[in-house]
Amino acid sequence: MAARPQSEDKASDPIESKPKKKKAAASKIKSQRRYSSDEVADIIRIGLQNEAGNADNTIDHDELISIGKEVGVSDEQIDIAVRLLEQEQQSNDKDRLLWLKFKTHTVVFVGVNLLCITINLLTGSDVFWSGYVLITMAIFLLGHYAGLRYAPEVLQMAVDHTKRIAKYKYKEIIEDDINVSFTVADSSGLMQSEGLIFIEDDRIIIEHQTMDSVLGIFKSSIKRTEIQMDDIAKVKLQPNFWSSELVIQGRSLRTFRNLPGSSGGSLYLKINRQSNTAALNLADQIANLK
Repeated sequence: MAARPQSEDKASDPIESKPKKKKAAASKIKSQRRYSSDEVADIIRIGLQNEAGNADNTIDHDELISIGKEVGVSDEQIDIAVRLLEQEQQSNDKDRLLWLKFKTHTVVFVGVNLLCITINLLTGSDVFWSGYVLITMAIFLLGHYAGLRYAPEVLQMAVDHTKRIAKYKYKEIIEDDINVSFTVADSSGLMQSEGLIFIEDDRIIIEHQTMDSVLGIFKSSIKRTEIQMDDIAKVKLQPNFWSSELVIQGRSLRTFRNLPGSSGGSLYLKINRQSNTAALNLADQIANLK
């Protein structure tokens, strides 16, 4: 077979070298281009978007300082930026929490008013009392939105201040009360019962009142129930994280049939943390009297 002429090889060399020269020229142009600090930040942000959420692509503070030095950012500027980022994240978390509370408030507003209007219509009352509930709750909801929309910091301060006042007042009531107070919520979460349980002679006295859990406007009359000690099989206090539960087991399904919190012949009462000691003393007294 005849050898390939050398002239053909030489003729093909310039054609093959053209793309290489173009790539080298383009690379040289890119290397000569300079980027502003804003462009650098955008490039890094876009480049890291696909890596968001990957735990392997994290760096510690020392590595962050090292990267900052390479781009001309001092240690002090890095520390200031980190603090500003943490403050921004905390502010965003507070805003999300405040809006979550507003959404919860809105859901409660809709649910309570639908329930009140339904009850008002079914009972055939001449007075449209559910309208007063609607207007009152709507004013609070609008105030909540206005504070959240235009003055979230003031709203948060007001919420914290209200919580502190309620907490101190509640502690004072519990500390001054020698009886054990309890609460029982129904399965819907719209109604709850509050009451006291104490011992009188050889009987357990339970007084309770049922009300709506949102505004506390609609309240039933105070009911009093007396349970004989012989009708009690066992009593115990189950501690939880924020509260405790007093469980009283009856000897019959009829023992607690008319009381809120009764199930399967036992009575389940939520005891607040401030009343734990009083509830323990009550359980000991019941055990000694049996």
